[in-house]
Amino acid sequence: MKILCETVVQDRVTQRNRSPRYVKSTLAVGYNNSAKDVDGNNTRLLEIMHFTPQNQAGERFKVTNNIDKIFSKFLRDGKVTIGFKEPAINLMINCDPIPLKGFLQTIKLGLEGKDSINLRLNIAAATAILQRSKPQEKLTVLRRGDYPVKGFPRTLKSLKISNIQLLKITFDICSLRNLTTLDLSDNQISKVPREMGRLPLVSFTINNNQLGTINNWEWLRGKEIRKSLRELDLSANELNHFPLDIIRLEQLVGLKLSDNKIKRLPFGFRRLRNLRNLNIASNLLTSLPSDFNQMRIVVLDLWGNKFGMKMEHNISEAGTNKLNSAPLWLLAARAVCQNKLPYSAGTIPWMLIDILAESPLCACGKLCFDTTIYERAVMATLDNVKTLVSSREHLIYADIVLCGMSCGGRKQMLFYEQP
Repeated sequence: MKILCETVVQDRVTQRNRSPRYVKSTLAVGYNNSAKDVDGNNTRLLEIMHFTPQNQAGERFKVTNNIDKIFSKFLRDGKVTIGFKEPAINLMINCDPIPLKGFLQTIKLGLEGKDSINLRLNIAAATAILQRSKPQEKLTVLRRGDYPVKGFPRTLKSLKISNIQLLKITFDICSLRNLTTLDLSDNQISKVPREMGRLPLVSFTINNNQLGTINNWEWLRGKEIRKSLRELDLSANELNHFPLDIIRLEQLVGLKLSDNKIKRLPFGFRRLRNLRNLNIASNLLTSLPSDFNQMRIVVLDLWGNKFGMKMEHNISEAGTNKLNSAPLWLLAARAVCQNKLPYSAGTIPWMLIDILAESPLCACGKLCFDTTIYERAVMATLDNVKTLVSSREHLIYADIVLCGMSCGGRKQMLFYEQP
């Protein structure tokens, strides 16, 4: 009988372990039919063969009249220790309880002289069980010397390369099709390749780099990453504006943009319907889109921005005249938005999809497009936010767009203002 397990061999005389920790092993039990007794006659001796990666030929331990004690108190946990008289060692075994129990039962039958199908193994011809090495799924590189010159294992699911002054993301990384977690923090990366959008990343951390120097966000348009990405960290990347392609990541749950120079968030931010955690601390924001009241953000960190200075109302007559003669496509888009009609790619032109998703909404709920009619008002509350991190000394303002001078939303806008 053979079992696959983990073992440690301890010398009872020196109290030293041959290996400091458990190693994958094969244990075989059976009769040595070529053994001879003291008179030189053939006899059958019960033996255990112990195979390890370091000793692939195996090491034999005599069982007959050579067992000092078997410690089986923790057999249910898959742990047993067999103490031999000669040599004076303890064989500590860690294995699945079911095969381990069968292994001990086979030893017991052999010691009692009973025949068993599990004892018909000729121990002299026993070999180790071939073990398939588990594919590597996780790799961490924290020193330049540890960076794999020959490429990365294709089975990687999690990769972290941090603080090694990495300048670019190589094709080897972009070709890891099983990669779901990628951490490239604390490097000097200025561009993410377009091929990154083909990876099914769930979490992408690339904080403290230099993505704001080139501002290339084409990788965010990839179909795979738009479907899969849940967590994105772009903190401390010298960003001077909000990357508009982020609002295409409709599955995004957590977004970190702290320690940048972002001055405003787009009205299309409402497209991030699944967003629950937003950290945009230490930027240059003076207001938020009014659509924040319609989102279900749980944790919102706004600390260290430029809230506090109320802007004067700014009404553009030119924009008003333009809106009074709204084209048919804008009226159609407003009808779809107001009545919450379903739509998808292929049913309507892409231009209308972008308008419906990214254009601002008037305070009355009507869709606006290409207008310069803006009102800045104090946002009274963020009712949907459970945890808000912000300075109590500063009021948070909301950008509100009006669809016309006589719009009823102008009265609704007063709800946001404080006396």
